[in-house]
Amino acid sequence: MGNWDWVNEQKTTRQETTEGVVSASYALNSLAQAGLISQQGVDDFCDQTSLMDFAWRVFWPKEAVEKERYAEAMAQAQGYVVFLHGWDGSEAIWEQIPALVCAANPRLVALAADVNGFGGSPFADEVPAIEKCDPAANMVAIQHWIDLLGLRSSTRATRRLRVITLVGHSMSGATLFYLNESNWREHEVARLAIAPALLVNDSLRKSFYKALGVGIWAGSTSDMLGWLKTRLAPSIVEMLIGEASRAVKAEHKRLFNATPNGVLAQTFFAMGAVPRQVKPHHWRRFRVLLGHKDRLVGVKPMLDLLEELGFTSDQLRVVLGDHYLFSVSNQSRRLHLLNREIVIEEILALHTRCRQSMSSTP
Repeated sequence: MGNWDWVNEQKTTRQETTEGVVSASYALNSLAQAGLISQQGVDDFCDQTSLMDFAWRVFWPKEAVEKERYAEAMAQAQGYVVFLHGWDGSEAIWEQIPALVCAANPRLVALAADVNGFGGSPFADEVPAIEKCDPAANMVAIQHWIDLLGLRSSTRATRRLRVITLVGHSMSGATLFYLNESNWREHEVARLAIAPALLVNDSLRKSFYKALGVGIWAGSTSDMLGWLKTRLAPSIVEMLIGEASRAVKAEHKRLFNATPNGVLAQTFFAMGAVPRQVKPHHWRRFRVLLGHKDRLVGVKPMLDLLEELGFTSDQLRVVLGDHYLFSVSNQSRRLHLLNREIVIEEILALHTRCRQSMSSTP
C-alpha cells in the first residue's frame, strides 16, 4: 500500500463555501475494510483507545482541486493543520476555519477530527473509563491516529520536515498540554490551544465540571431522562457556546441528543477531576488564546497556571470574546469575526516559524 492510498477512498467531495476549497470525510474502519490502511493497525488503535472507530474530514486547497490530485497534495504539503474540537462537539464546529487556512496557504492541508467519543469516533462502551476519556488519553489517541495515517515525515528525513500544527479547543485545548515533546523532532510540531479547559488552578470550575458530570449520569439512570434531554441540554449548550453561530449551537444540541449519556457524563467529569500531572516544559511553538468573557475557562486562573508551567507573555493572547471566541453570529460578529482572523493568523504564523527554524538549523 502506498502511503497516501487511503486519500483516494473518498466517494464524494464537498465544495466548501470558501472559494476553491473542497473536503471529504473518512473513517478508520472503512479504510481498513477497503484494504487502504492496516487492519491490524486499526485494531491496535481501538484496543489502546477504547474507541470503536475514528472519523475526520480533510480539506484541500484550490490547486489540488483543479487537478483532482488529492493524494499528491497530501504528499507535497509543507504541513498539516489538525483541528480538534471540545466537549460535545465534532469537526463541524470549526465551520470554515480549516478551509480558510487552506485558502490562505495552498501548501497546507487541513484535517478536522471527531474525538473522544463524539460524532464519528464513538467509544466501545457507553460508560468509558475516566482514564480513557480525559485530556491525556485524548492526546494518546490523536498521536496514534497521526502515526497510523503516516502524516509525519519519514524518520530518514533530516531537513524540511512536514509541520504538524495541532489546534485544540476547550477539552482538546487541554489535550495539547499532554503531547510528549520528546517524541517529536525539533520544529516538527506546533500547538494552538484555544480556551483550554485545563482546570488545575480553578477549584470553582473544577467542582462545576465534576458536579455536572455526575448530574448527567444521574439523569441518565433515572426517570429524569426526558428532563435531561429537553431542559438540561439547551441550558448546557447555551452556557457552553454563548454567542457562537446558529450552526455550532445546532451541532452541539444534535450531539447532546445523539451521544450516550455515559460518554457525556464521563468526558465532562474528566475535565473537572484531578488531571494527570502537567509538567513544566519549554513549550516550543505553543500558543494559547483566551476569551475575556469565557464562563467555562477563567482567564485569571488560567494565566496563573500558565505562569507556573513556564509560559511567557509572548505565548499568550487574550481577546474580547467568550468560550467560542472564533465562531461568528449576528450577536458576536463585531468581536468574533476579528477573532476568527486572529486564529487563522496564529495558525499560519506557527507554521511559518517552524519552517523558518528548520531552514536556519545547521
